[in-house]
Amino acid sequence: MGSVDAHVHLTDRDFGGFLPYIISSLGALKITVFSVSMDAKSSVESLNISETNPQIFPFIGIHPWSAQDCDLDIFEKLIDKSKSRRVGIGEIGLDRKYCDTEEKYLRQKSVFSTLLSWAETKQKPISVHSRDSIDDVLQILSSYKVPGVLLHWFSGDSHQLGRAIDQGYYVSFGPSLVYSNRIRQLAGVASPDHVLTESDGPVRYRGCFEGKAGVPLFIASVTYSLGQALGKPYHEMNEIVFNNSQRYIGEKLH
Repeated sequence: MGSVDAHVHLTDRDFGGFLPYIISSLGALKITVFSVSMDAKSSVESLNISETNPQIFPFIGIHPWSAQDCDLDIFEKLIDKSKSRRVGIGEIGLDRKYCDTEEKYLRQKSVFSTLLSWAETKQKPISVHSRDSIDDVLQILSSYKVPGVLLHWFSGDSHQLGRAIDQGYYVSFGPSLVYSNRIRQLAGVASPDHVLTESDGPVRYRGCFEGKAGVPLFIASVTYSLGQALGKPYHEMNEIVFNNSQRYIGEKLH
């Protein structure tokens, strides 16, 4: 049984020089990755690299920081072209950090709602960004019936975590589990049947891996730390995460 990196930006330019090496390692180490996107350009790139790499599951999306000037018509056409493929929608969501006015936050909400509507219609899993906006995200999500919802890099409190899990959503934890007591405590009260692992590469983590860009190879350490938080040995935790990942995307993984 392999491992899963449920949220990584393979098309980010920081990976440009060594992306071929990352991709070649996926098969050798049996790691499946969900390659998320930020805008139309990275969405097309995610689709392209997945065509010849079965261990890459592409997600196409509009990140909150791209919401102000995105062209939804182009994105809708991209979704329509991909409707018969194994494709998710993400990274989508909300983040007040990227809004200096309420008008801009309302624009984020509008784009998020439109993308959720398409995910519901096409029955696609979604990968959601919810930093500093988890309550708004949960409220908006409750109006849609999407087959699989992942709140990536979950950093809310235990009450918000309980609400998310009660609604049937998945939450993912990354390399911060290796060094953050707060994140370990949060992961420790999560339902094992609703947790996934991620690198969120190429994000760099100051508390571990010497500040290097996050890569799917980090997932073994994340899984081990998640197992420690939940009181489970590595191999059992890896199996749980693998099965959760399959339920989340609604497909069998290899």
